[in-house]
Amino acid sequence: MVSVLEYLLRSAERCPDKAAIRMGESVYSFEKLRSDCAKMADSIPGELKNQPVGVFVERSAESLMMFLSVLYSGNYYVPLDPQMPKEKLLSILSDTKMTVVLGENCNKELVSELGFEGLFLTPEDMGDNEREPACINADDPVYMVYTSGSTGKPKGVLKSHKAVISFIESYMGTFDFSEDEVIGNQTPFFFDASAKDLYLMLASSATLEIIPSQLFAMPPKLVEYLNDKKITMISWVPTALSIVSQLKAFSAVKPQYLKKVFFVGEVMPVKHLNYWRSELPGLMYVNLYGASELAGICCYYIVKGEFENGDTLPIGRALSNCNVFLARNGSAVNGDEVGEICVSSDALALEYYNDPEKTAERFVQMTLDGKTVRCYKTGDLARYDANGELVFVSRCDHQIKHMGYRIELGDIEANVNTLPQVTACCCVYDKDKDKIILFYSGDTEERELLVTLKQKLPRYMLPNKARRMQSLPLNANGKTDRVSLQKMI
Repeated sequence: MVSVLEYLLRSAERCPDKAAIRMGESVYSFEKLRSDCAKMADSIPGELKNQPVGVFVERSAESLMMFLSVLYSGNYYVPLDPQMPKEKLLSILSDTKMTVVLGENCNKELVSELGFEGLFLTPEDMGDNEREPACINADDPVYMVYTSGSTGKPKGVLKSHKAVISFIESYMGTFDFSEDEVIGNQTPFFFDASAKDLYLMLASSATLEIIPSQLFAMPPKLVEYLNDKKITMISWVPTALSIVSQLKAFSAVKPQYLKKVFFVGEVMPVKHLNYWRSELPGLMYVNLYGASELAGICCYYIVKGEFENGDTLPIGRALSNCNVFLARNGSAVNGDEVGEICVSSDALALEYYNDPEKTAERFVQMTLDGKTVRCYKTGDLARYDANGELVFVSRCDHQIKHMGYRIELGDIEANVNTLPQVTACCCVYDKDKDKIILFYSGDTEERELLVTLKQKLPRYMLPNKARRMQSLPLNANGKTDRVSLQKMI
């Protein structure tokens, strides 16, 4: 297997009429997906090779078809969020110097407003001629996803075919995915985590069901949808899973076909996981850990045993295609010491696009077992527990010095999340005033919450101020928007 495109071609040959992607009334069989990709690719200029092609992403099956059509043409796709601020879209267009952008009719006005002078194509532009799939090498790029760029310029992270295949083969082998899976997609397609759903579908010949976004505001309707579509596995951000538990959705209806629940992208509050496990005890629950600089994930933990609401879930052990270790000041750490998570794997990204300095800073050469290997420094801190499982501690940039003590903001959040009257929380640090600000949603007043926390936290870890909100802001990926909260202090 050299190219991820081979997954599509193989599935189209094995089960041409089987549903590959569904959303509402829109259904792509594997053969229709292959055929439309070949036709769409024929509209892309033939002289382009290994070049970035932008794809404006809507929540639609057509967006995924356009991703794959770019690969068919021998290029790599760059997902573009139409809701992203225009200056950031302009920054990406300028950075990549892309000459071709794909999208749907609803994106035409935005393309015009951006002043894009290249070729803009929609699915309506494809003809009847099917282009032959391009010859692709394993080290060729498959897609590039941009980081949020919330502080400064967005960074493009470039992934290779070899990296995606390395991850998918290991992922499938670890969790025994088969063509019988129906994957319930929640993550937006401009969010890197959604690639797991897409390439798992292609590799296993499973069906990918795109769940309408509005259902996540109506958990009982969401569960009914899972049942109606016979969804067997989900890989969602914890915020989406927590909405179901906050509103006690399973008291109205329970999933009938769901077997595997994965969560990824942020820390899963144990109290919300405990609700899922108590209501649906027969399911497999898996905590996934990864980064945009990897194709997929590098660590996983299959939840077993009992956890108290205040406990922290391990991120577990390395996926079979990864070597994961903790380091500090260039040396590996052992025991229960805290260190930075570092990863060596075929699944590492190629580079930060057009940023050799940042690439050299985060992708480094390290000596492991007498061999020099390329490693990625994640910027995440972790430690080993008594069972040898990795436990996430915090981001390096979420570790602060306050009142003379080194504090992990995640430790404060973990304690707050144990309180039944709190539904969600996030801590930010005001460096100028040396103050910890706690933002939360729930059924307790600010002063009452701070009094309660005095019984749980040492004085130096107590938030200096609590701010109650109806709900915490979420970014486009469905995770708590720390940047917006930082601007509110």
